[in-house]
Amino acid sequence: MTMTQDWLQHLNPDQRQAVTHPAGPLLVLAGAGSGKTRVLTHRIAYLIAEQGVAPHQIVAMTFTNKAAQEMRERVDQLLDGQGQGGQVTISTFHSLGARILRRHAPAAGLDWNFSIYDDADQRRLITRILDEAGDERARADVRRLQSYIDACKNRGWTPTQAHEHAHDARAEADAELYANYQRALTHAGAVDFGDLILGVLVLFREHPELAKQYSKRWQHVLVDEFQDTNPAQYELLDHLTVAHNNLTVVGDDDQAIYRWRGATVANILGFEDANEKAARVKLEQNYRSTSVILEAANDVIARNDRRHAKKLWTERQGGEPIVAFTGADDREEAAYVAETIFDMARQGGNFDDVAIFYRTNAQGRLFEEQLRQWGIPYRIIGGLSFYAREEIKDLLAYLRCALNPRDDVATARVINTPRRGVGKTTLEKLAAATSVPGVESLQGALLLALEDRPAQNDLFAARRPRPSNATERLLVESVEELSGVSRRGIEDFWTILEATRDDLLHYDELTPVLERLIERIAYFEHLERTDSESAEDRTRNVGELLSAIEEFEQDPNSDALIASVQEAMPDDIDDLLTTAPASLRLRAFLDRSALVQSTDGDDGPGQAVTMMTIHGSKGLEFPTVFVAGLEEETFPSLRDPGDSEELAEERRLAYVAITRAEDRLYMTNARRRRVYGQFKDTEPSRFLLDIDPSRLIIDPRSAAKELDYARDRRKRLGAPHGEFPEPHIPSQGAAAYDFNQAPASDEHLAQDTPDWESSFSQTPQEWDVTHTPSGDDQLIGVTVSHTRFGIGEVVGVSGSGDKARLTVDFPAVGQQTVIRKFLKVLG
Repeated sequence: MTMTQDWLQHLNPDQRQAVTHPAGPLLVLAGAGSGKTRVLTHRIAYLIAEQGVAPHQIVAMTFTNKAAQEMRERVDQLLDGQGQGGQVTISTFHSLGARILRRHAPAAGLDWNFSIYDDADQRRLITRILDEAGDERARADVRRLQSYIDACKNRGWTPTQAHEHAHDARAEADAELYANYQRALTHAGAVDFGDLILGVLVLFREHPELAKQYSKRWQHVLVDEFQDTNPAQYELLDHLTVAHNNLTVVGDDDQAIYRWRGATVANILGFEDANEKAARVKLEQNYRSTSVILEAANDVIARNDRRHAKKLWTERQGGEPIVAFTGADDREEAAYVAETIFDMARQGGNFDDVAIFYRTNAQGRLFEEQLRQWGIPYRIIGGLSFYAREEIKDLLAYLRCALNPRDDVATARVINTPRRGVGKTTLEKLAAATSVPGVESLQGALLLALEDRPAQNDLFAARRPRPSNATERLLVESVEELSGVSRRGIEDFWTILEATRDDLLHYDELTPVLERLIERIAYFEHLERTDSESAEDRTRNVGELLSAIEEFEQDPNSDALIASVQEAMPDDIDDLLTTAPASLRLRAFLDRSALVQSTDGDDGPGQAVTMMTIHGSKGLEFPTVFVAGLEEETFPSLRDPGDSEELAEERRLAYVAITRAEDRLYMTNARRRRVYGQFKDTEPSRFLLDIDPSRLIIDPRSAAKELDYARDRRKRLGAPHGEFPEPHIPSQGAAAYDFNQAPASDEHLAQDTPDWESSFSQTPQEWDVTHTPSGDDQLIGVTVSHTRFGIGEVVGVSGSGDKARLTVDFPAVGQQTVIRKFLKVLG
């Protein structure tokens, strides 16, 4: 049996059909949990091993770096670890766009050394443009304008096209702001995320021969999560397949949930119309969930009209019924979830196996509070990403300044961080001077304030002020005549930049460059001065940045990124700083860090319950899932009740939430929810009522003994209502709440199980360590909980009283030493 035959026999018939499809367009409709990644990676390997396609002739695109790396490793494993997976271009859309743009920067009107601005950088630049123009919209409108610009770029519109689509005065003003923003970006030697796609589109529109060149280079194009693409990304795919049309797209229109960020389900629904010879393969066998869970998901999604018809099925017949619970209010709902998870852990369950999903981030607060009360460790996915933290952005901004002197956003961020006397007024004078010919950037303006201006060098060649009128001369003089404090601060900052540039020349590796920068600016002392309480955590984050750089430099995959930077460098560049090994590593690292997606990782060490919005859950799976807030106006959350497409997307979101569950699914809501400080009566979500009641049981602790708890209220008000058969309500202690884990003993349960009839808002049963018998040694062997580390057992005691140090063995994170007063004794 050949290696390929061995692969194929492990695929189901539909997967095999998709993998072995001949050349030409192919639409793979991959239902949740149907093995789409397996199909993609096997197809790549099949093209190489059986069709004779060279690895470098294949490009595969996905939406996260983590998914790209996983695909690369799987392909290499299928090809017997010969390293061929690394020769396939497997990339995110934005990483591929950055690579093409950097390679052809002059043709795109860019410097090859451009910076990539993130969301915060975008907002700073928009704010500066509005302030300089005296625009009345000013700061209050910055986020709306940022969204407008992003939406234009997601559609593939340049500023000129945005003007063409503007049909009123406000739209004209927005389009003009977009044009000014784009000019400012170019002036700063920068692009934003939208430009990484739009810039390539403009390049290919103006140079169709270039698009054809790439199309001939990549003979096969494959796309993961195709339902999440936007119009600009679809146009990019058209350009990349102009010479062959060998396009394989894998996705599921039932999981199209990113309309709010520019994705359009029309791309996947209209694929066959746009590609007349396209083949279609449906993957409907689910390998994740029980049949009960899948049938519930099918109940919900079947009510969407505009979709590719498909019905998931599984060989995992049966399974536990879905548990429904209604809290008297939203706090009781959160308490129920925490208490149920706590009970699961006592019976041997793992916190890592549990996820709590909610519609919006704001709902997470009550769950956090309740999990803390019960000593349950948790991680929140989709919060502030590592590279968005203030201390990380500060240090990377310093490195960006050293590498790209035109990066005004980075320069403005750190010119007075740590504080060195360069205040807002000084910064405004510096920014105003950038309009003078020969100055052109904030760093160019800094030169005007220096007592001893450095000799011209490669970075600032020909950058001397050339004022052409009295106004420009005054702008130059306002900087030249800055006060002694401001001048000294500028000289200090300039000295730091020059020293960092010298380090980039002197060292081959980045780690010592950053270490010396941190020491030079006394950054740890700055963190302690500005916020001593958070200084320790922020210092750890800086240490993690050093680790990230070191890992990057040791990772063999980084060589390809560094090589792509070298490849993009114009042949006539000869200044030592730009071509230095450390500079090349820095540019590659900055590109990678700018392109890292927040969904690529999670927060918190060890075992922990995962909390996230449903949008963040896509692509994940958990043995036990709680879907919370299933009420009308909360989920679905409709800005326009009459928008059928918005409702369809909310229904797809419910489908995604349900299909994340492998074994157990809990669906919760509240009779009333606090909104802006006031309680508001609720009605159960239509998505909950869509599910066949035979698949559900109502928890006996529920405040409502029927799913449609608002039926009587609607009758009284004369509102329309439907009749829903009600699910079974088991007796107390029914097997429905068993997490498939045997309790330690009946006696243990009798002793520790909380009183279900008590108020869920109460603190869990516990006693404080100060109430333990006298003699601290008696704490050894006691079970305790910690808000961060979870549940553990005391194995050692040092000292006495509240300040005693207890050594605790936490299964999630290992042994930790914790001060006594921060622990709660559970038994």
